[in-house]
Amino acid sequence: MVVPLEDRSGDGANNARLADAAVSQWQAIDAALAPIIGNLGVAALYHRSLFLSLKAHPWLDHQRSPDVLDLPALRAALLAARDPAEVPEASATLLRTFMELLASLVGAPLAERLLGPLWAPSPAGTSGQDTTTS
Repeated sequence: MVVPLEDRSGDGANNARLADAAVSQWQAIDAALAPIIGNLGVAALYHRSLFLSLKAHPWLDHQRSPDVLDLPALRAALLAARDPAEVPEASATLLRTFMELLASLVGAPLAERLLGPLWAPSPAGTSGQDTTTS
């Protein structure tokens, strides 16, 4: 369900392009969910997902306000990654964790319905599905 960042960032992916693609995904998630669960609800799920993702990617830790979706801080953390391969992996972990939390609250079918359109195939014809496991 998580669209690989490489598919969203285009050719020549580097940390900056990957970070921008990740922030774009989170902006779309916020736009889709804020009218339903509110900005505080989205921020709370994001921060819980971030906290749970720190086990696998401790370098994602950054100063954050618990009541806002601090995407500039996420972008800065992703830019600080040591290796461009870490950025899509960490982003996928964060997004997957977010989806799992959302599904645990509202059920998988509703979570899929709410965010499924965000993972639609890109214009380039990619599948829009992440088939990797971690």
